Parts: sequence; structure tokens; C-alpha cells
Amino acid sequence: MKTVVLIALTISTVFTFAQSSQNMGTNLENDFSKSTLGAENVAAFEVRAKQKVVDFCNYIQLISNKNFDEKLRLHSQKSALKLFNSNQCVVNDSLITGNDSLILVSDFFDAIFETEHQQIVGQASNIVLEDELTLTETGDYAGTITYTQTLTCYDEEGNVINTIVENKIVGVILSRKTKSFGATDKMIWVVNLCDIQPQA
Repeated sequence: MKTVVLIALTISTVFTFAQSSQNMGTNLENDFSKSTLGAENVAAFEVRAKQKVVDFCNYIQLISNKNFDEKLRLHSQKSALKLFNSNQCVVNDSLITGNDSLILVSDFFDAIFETEHQQIVGQASNIVLEDELTLTETGDYAGTITYTQTLTCYDEEGNVINTIVENKIVGVILSRKTKSFGATDKMIWVVNLCDIQPQA
């Protein structure tokens, strides 16, 4: 009974995080459908980018957790991919690759889904905007965020079997993309993560 209540509370917390995070991002991105952005607008997207780093680590737990329904885990995997600028973004993680090689973000989430561990709890801390979002020649904004990523692996009995702490650097892209709102398409600003690599 205790386990069932714990799982229900975890799922409830996860849905709350996903819904509030999605609503915050949607409202922000809808507000800035104009072609140019002011400094305050860009600063708001920088805050949103930091939140997406936290979301990325939270999705690791959702996708990996074998206590959750498989449909929920697969849906979480699709949602997690939307954090990134494209499916061509790459991730380095020694827990998955075992070395410094880079893999596509889609392959990373596949590996998280198929992990041998019962669940992997991800946590992002010390999140710092290393390079502010700056306008590029393409008309997009680009910057970087550094953070400390902690991944804790658990077995079926809930025992910690491995903890990996790594300092990461992630690219951030703020660009205009077409989004559908009912029968209407709008060009809006969207901030996304891109390559995640070890911090030098």
C-alpha cells in the first residue's frame, strides 16, 4: 500500500512539474511572436532555458522509472525531445556511453528507457548562464549554460547502486519557429537546448 501511494504521489508531482513547466513556456513563447526581441524579452528566455535544464534531468527519472506505466514513459520520452533544438543535437554522458563519446539525443533517451536500472534520478544544480543569449548572423540567439548533473541509479529494492556527478555545458538556441494554434500557424520565439557535453 505504501508503495502504491508513493508511486501515485510521484506521478502527481511529475505531472504537476510537466504541466506548470509547459504552461510557463507556452505563455512566454506566445507572448513573443514579434519579429524582434528586446533585452527584457531575451532575459525572460534565458530564465526559461535554465528551467529546461532542470526539465531535462527530471525527464530522465520519468523515462527510466520501471515503476511507471510504459505509455507514460514513452510519452515523457517524446516530450523530452521537444526540449532540444533538433534531433541532431548530441549528448555525452558517461553513465550511458561509458566514455567521452557523443550520441544523438534520441539515442540517449532510448538508452535511458532501456536502462538495466530500476530507475535513474536526475538532478541539475549550480545552473549558470555562462554566455548570454546573443544575436547571431542567422537571426537566432545563441548562448551556453553550465550546470552540475547528478544521476543516481536504484535497483528494484530502492537501493542506490551508483551515483555519477558531472559538470556539463549545454548550448542554448533561441529561434523563431512555426507553431500551430488550432487552424492557425504562427511564427513564435522558442528557446531550446542543444549539445550537452562535459565542461572543460
